[in-house]
Amino acid sequence: MATYDLTAKSTTGVSADSNTNFPASVNPGAYVLEKELDIAKLVADGTFSNVTSGDIFQVLEIPANTIVLTAGANVTTAFTGGSATADIDFAAGDDIVDGGDITSTGYLAAGSNGQANIINTGAANTFTALIETADTIDVKIAATDTACVSGVMRVYAVCLDVSSQQTGRDEVDRDLLA
Repeated sequence: MATYDLTAKSTTGVSADSNTNFPASVNPGAYVLEKELDIAKLVADGTFSNVTSGDIFQVLEIPANTIVLTAGANVTTAFTGGSATADIDFAAGDDIVDGGDITSTGYLAAGSNGQANIINTGAANTFTALIETADTIDVKIAATDTACVSGVMRVYAVCLDVSSQQTGRDEVDRDLLA
């Protein structure tokens, strides 16, 4: 079992560091972060030879002071290896997706502990939506054999900037006249 930081250029096969700041093109409001986890590309780049059960991939870097409205994953190419599943969450947990079947294509269901694609309602919700310090959404893969050498998953999060450094919100004289 190993952890692979796909947000850092220092990881073999990753072309650039992620930036934990909000995207420059983002105006105040919701925006989508997404990234593909492509196992065959990581194998070809020499990051590893196959997925070992329990490997953790730090996929999406979420900036500080962000509310994650919803998050999930879409398997676009089925993962090889017997009974491969994925847990998705912060700190390699399973609050977003719990035991999602990645041996076939499609959007992953939440699972018994997951909250995939559910907006935080506060009712028995285990998914903490407010991210106060920069963090990553991680994918932990469980595979029953060493044949997990390919598969593609798109991980996404719909985020809301709640920092005091939002762009485009300048005070004007009319605001001060009241």
